[in-house]
Amino acid sequence: MSDPSLYTIGWICAIASEFVAARLLLDEVHEEPVSISRHDSNSYKLGRIGKNNVVIAVLPHGEYGLNSAAIVARDMLHTFENVRVGLMVGIGGGAPSPKNDIRLGDVVVSSPKDGHGGVFQYDFGKSLQGGKFHTTGFLNKPPTALMTALNSLISDLEIQGNWLKDEIYQALKSNTLRQKYGQPDPDSDVLFRSEVTCDANNTAMDHGPGDFVERLKRKEGEGPVIHYGLIASANQVMKDSLKRDALAAERNVLCFETEAAGLMNHFPCLVIRGICDYSDSHKNKQWQGYAAMAAAAYAKALVCRLQTSRIEHERRIPEIPQIVSLLRNFKQDVSEIRTRVDRAILDKLSIAAGAEYDTHHNEHDPTCHPETRVDILQEIERWARSPAGPRIYWLSGMAGTGKSTIARTVARTFDDVHMLGASFFFKRDEVDRSRSSLLFSTISRQLVRHRPELLPFVLDAIAEADNISSKNIREQFTRLILDPLKRARFQQRERPKILLVLDALDECSVEKDIQTVVPLLATLVKCEGYDIKVFVTSRPELAIHYVFDRTKGLHEEIQLHKVSQDTISHDIRVFLRDELAEIREKWNASSSKQPSQQMSAGWPGQKSLDALVRMTSPLFIFAATACRFIQDRCYGNPEEQLSTLLRDAKESGVNDKLGPTYLPALRQFRDDRTGLERQHLLRRFRQIVGTIILLRHKNT
Repeated sequence: MSDPSLYTIGWICAIASEFVAARLLLDEVHEEPVSISRHDSNSYKLGRIGKNNVVIAVLPHGEYGLNSAAIVARDMLHTFENVRVGLMVGIGGGAPSPKNDIRLGDVVVSSPKDGHGGVFQYDFGKSLQGGKFHTTGFLNKPPTALMTALNSLISDLEIQGNWLKDEIYQALKSNTLRQKYGQPDPDSDVLFRSEVTCDANNTAMDHGPGDFVERLKRKEGEGPVIHYGLIASANQVMKDSLKRDALAAERNVLCFETEAAGLMNHFPCLVIRGICDYSDSHKNKQWQGYAAMAAAAYAKALVCRLQTSRIEHERRIPEIPQIVSLLRNFKQDVSEIRTRVDRAILDKLSIAAGAEYDTHHNEHDPTCHPETRVDILQEIERWARSPAGPRIYWLSGMAGTGKSTIARTVARTFDDVHMLGASFFFKRDEVDRSRSSLLFSTISRQLVRHRPELLPFVLDAIAEADNISSKNIREQFTRLILDPLKRARFQQRERPKILLVLDALDECSVEKDIQTVVPLLATLVKCEGYDIKVFVTSRPELAIHYVFDRTKGLHEEIQLHKVSQDTISHDIRVFLRDELAEIREKWNASSSKQPSQQMSAGWPGQKSLDALVRMTSPLFIFAATACRFIQDRCYGNPEEQLSTLLRDAKESGVNDKLGPTYLPALRQFRDDRTGLERQHLLRRFRQIVGTIILLRHKNT
């Protein structure tokens, strides 16, 4: 989704053909805005032209006139508050005269001249004696950044020649719209004499040669001619050739249209019009598509010459009229109040503290080293991004095989690309994280943060039941997650991808809760409107196997403890190599004033590293524990600590993993105490560890 604050150019069209032309000329099409103000009724297309981001809006179907254009501009500024320059681009009626040889397909650009800002409203003023009309009021001129870019474009067209026709051809090169938007036969461009009128049933074929103005043919292949000057704007379409001629003679008007005057004072912009008819009773829709393309091509060339730094120096358009500024402040106040109210309601939703992967509680928990778990992480990423395949990925593995580290890595990876919906890391020794009673309320709180469209529906659920967090987990799941997703799906144009990460499901203390949670997850991934997938880790316990077996076809299982020994040894070697290198660097940095105590650059050496890999494989938890022991300065320098570990490993034998990993730490902890302290520690150790051993074995 696109951030509205990144768009600084507002482009407004009046009709569908103008909107199509604008979209065809974009260099790059962007995603829909991430959010639209509740006060904004417009539909947008976003994109890039040159180095600038552009937001394009079109008037509602069947509406035209000054008020409609002003409403579209106003609504645009509610959402895209960083817009600094505006463009009104589309078709208009030409005002040919002896001074201005305007033809169909030409482009007229509003240009400040003779005391006006480039646009004047010819139906706003007062009648004077003799039938003359005096306009009152003044419309602002375009922003300086646009006028600077305009001069640059004028000079480029003069030096390089008119390339607009080539731009139009490229835009329509592989497009089925060429018949409607390509250039019509030049012979169809006829100008009737001012005194000749016709009704809706007349065509040029019904008139003789004397009804037309004779004009010299233009050179073949000549691009649209660009005219700069005054554009006349009003609420009604100009269809009177005599009035057209009078205004052209009196004010040197080049073009007539029905929107620009509604914008100039509140949406300072440049007006660009492709000529599709001659502002008379002989309306000609044949040229509308090409005229729209010509105007859009000119607008694109102009935007390409707009320097980003100059745009940024312009005031944001909402800051120009004081009333808009006041409205914005009011809107902000209301928004802040609503945010506080929403937050207060959400705070009624109890959550499990520390269950989310990136909380402060878990700040120092590791993620996978970039060179480890490469194959399995790539496989998980392919699964998560694929629209097909199983909806639930179950990663099982024995204790210490690194499941939680993989889960944190997956959560962070997909959070970075805005695909993560929520994460929950069970933990047996923490009350709230060892049970499922707060699982779905915790997930719901995260979902509304990542998917804001769910917020009103979750707030409704909380309002209907203040104590929703104390309800049974089925009801929590339905009200806080499933129902909001079902209700919000109608707002989605596409199926957003959402990944949920649940780690250590086996540490959920109530086995029956696990038997409830997994089927609910199976229901969740079938929700229409969203592409939901769930990544779960656990130990391969029988009860969990049983409940997953009942979701056949929906889940895929990978057993981490069955990954090849070579792969595990490689990953542990990479982990140990980098951890020991960091330990060496920290030790040498702290002993820089005592060179004799510094460790050699080759430490620990290949032989010691090989022995440490054999000692700790296949469990990452053993490797991590060994590194913590080696870097603990309470018991000596890292070289001595490593030697102690490897010596104990050699004495214990190759099959004993637990002893060499933990006994050195326990032994040094014991030896570093006085006699009385040592006796006390041994007594406490027997009480604690003995109790654990007894509890783990049934009485016989």
